[in-house]
Amino acid sequence: MKYILRQSALTLLSFAFLYALLAGASFLVFPDPSSAGPRDFQAAGDTLYMTVPKYVFLGRSVLANADRKIILVGASNTGVGFRQKLVQSKLGCGKVSNLAMGGANISEVKQVIDLVHEVQTDQERRQNTFVIGIWFGMFIDSDVKFADGDRHRGETDIDIERYRYGFYRRTPDGPVAVLPPQWLDAGAMAIRPFLLLEKAAREARAGVNLVMTGRTSAQRTDDERERVVVSAAYKQQALQYWTETMGRPSDIAPGQVEVLKQTIQALLDSGEKVVLVDLPIPAWHRDASPYEPSYRLALKGLLQEFGDRPNFTSMSMDDLDNDLDYSDEVHAKRHLADIWSVRLAKTLDSFICQQKPDNAPRVTTVRSSEG
Repeated sequence: MKYILRQSALTLLSFAFLYALLAGASFLVFPDPSSAGPRDFQAAGDTLYMTVPKYVFLGRSVLANADRKIILVGASNTGVGFRQKLVQSKLGCGKVSNLAMGGANISEVKQVIDLVHEVQTDQERRQNTFVIGIWFGMFIDSDVKFADGDRHRGETDIDIERYRYGFYRRTPDGPVAVLPPQWLDAGAMAIRPFLLLEKAAREARAGVNLVMTGRTSAQRTDDERERVVVSAAYKQQALQYWTETMGRPSDIAPGQVEVLKQTIQALLDSGEKVVLVDLPIPAWHRDASPYEPSYRLALKGLLQEFGDRPNFTSMSMDDLDNDLDYSDEVHAKRHLADIWSVRLAKTLDSFICQQKPDNAPRVTTVRSSEG
């Protein structure tokens, strides 16, 4: 019996030593960034967190401060279309963070906003300006959007990260926190050894891909996106893809419109600011899509409802629809992303950095010739 206890103690000590070694190595290889934003969550691949959903979930405590914060949320076209560093460089009155996530629908955007609120006090929330980038492809019900065989139907990428390390548990009424939000940083620190092992495995797979295919990732680089010319065959495939993806023959999901309406209302009621950005897409896709008319109608209703609220403004870039400026049916090429970013910075500057009379117009359409 004494021998068994001794061996068990030695085993536990060995595990503890290995755990401490990996934890220390994680801080050497990936030191913690500054605890007070701004932060570009699109750079997740260069961090220990690897993916944007994981980075958003585990790294959001950086937004728990009393500074004025500009928080970008939306799908992948928001993520790549607005360059956090460029927007930040042209905006001196707040800290810009980009929390947009590829494939997000409106419900998942609401989840990201809720996660930010979890780590903030009421006073910190009142310093938020949420920039919500939207287009028709985000108005898909979660049961349709998130119906993969490897997840519970309707569970988003955020839900998967909630459950992955046991921070939340699944219940019939939805996710319930096991770890209180105020302990988030401690929890993230505790799992750093596991994150380091996952990162090492991912890098190893990237090395194998490089040997086998000459690429480390299927994602295009900025230079590759710049060279793309969308073919007629691709356009047909893209239109068919969105017909299948939307789960509806000709209109966006009304339930998602209602989620966005309630989200904006809740933000304004809590003293936060909202910039609703109507994201442009190439003319060929906009003009051929059966979903664009219902999206336009929904957007018009939202602007009519909130347009005169002092903490709300909107931004349109509908002149930026040149087909050659997009690498596919939705994503802006790098040179166009720079223009998007400058325009957003101008809108934010006039909305939150400069004094403006209460009766000033709140809808902004920027049509300058940047870039």
